[in-house]
Amino acid sequence: MTRLFITIQEAISEISRDLAEMGIAVHPNTCQDKNVADNPDYDTLELQNYIYTILAPKSSDLEYKVSQPYCSVEWEERVEGMEGIPTNPGESWKQRKDVWEPLLEKDGTFSYTYPERFAAYNQVEEVVRRIKEDPDSRQLYLSIWDPKDITKIGGRSRIPCSIGYLIQCREGRLDLTYLQRSCDFATHMVNDMFFAIRLLEYLSRRTGLPVGKFTHWFGSLHVFKKDVEGVF
Repeated sequence: MTRLFITIQEAISEISRDLAEMGIAVHPNTCQDKNVADNPDYDTLELQNYIYTILAPKSSDLEYKVSQPYCSVEWEERVEGMEGIPTNPGESWKQRKDVWEPLLEKDGTFSYTYPERFAAYNQVEEVVRRIKEDPDSRQLYLSIWDPKDITKIGGRSRIPCSIGYLIQCREGRLDLTYLQRSCDFATHMVNDMFFAIRLLEYLSRRTGLPVGKFTHWFGSLHVFKKDVEGVF
């Protein structure tokens, strides 16, 4: 069942309540590429296969909540202004060094970056072209996950939390479904929402089709014990 919301503010409030009331206890062995099996700070509340839809999504409604200026720089590196350029490590991480610096590899790069994944096969431009040519298509998909990521699971290396973005034009409007295998509610969710809705708005501008619905699927939506204070 998909939860339906009109606005982003309504969605965040209700998602928080669902996580607090219906989340199940899980303790992961790894987080990113770190072993946390014996660390109680990573005791987790989790919702599985959680889906919601926002009927009137606006990235501007999130600008006061997201990590700025990180999100603005990261957006430029992912899509607008850096189309097709596989940037790693880029500049946006420097805006949140406390989060990203510990994840740098010995060679000064990251195990992956979203700008790299977006740039692969010039995906964004291909989707824009195909929307214009065949707006009724069921094949409009931007992939973040790469099959080789399966060789990195179990703490061998970092792998993307995002799987990809399905774009559909229905009833004259552009809809986007964001598929995310894993999402940290406390530290990353609003940023992830912002990037996905900004992508929908960008595709809307490029194709001339009005923004439609934003749907978000989480395989695992969770919050760690270390971050619960102030969340619920």
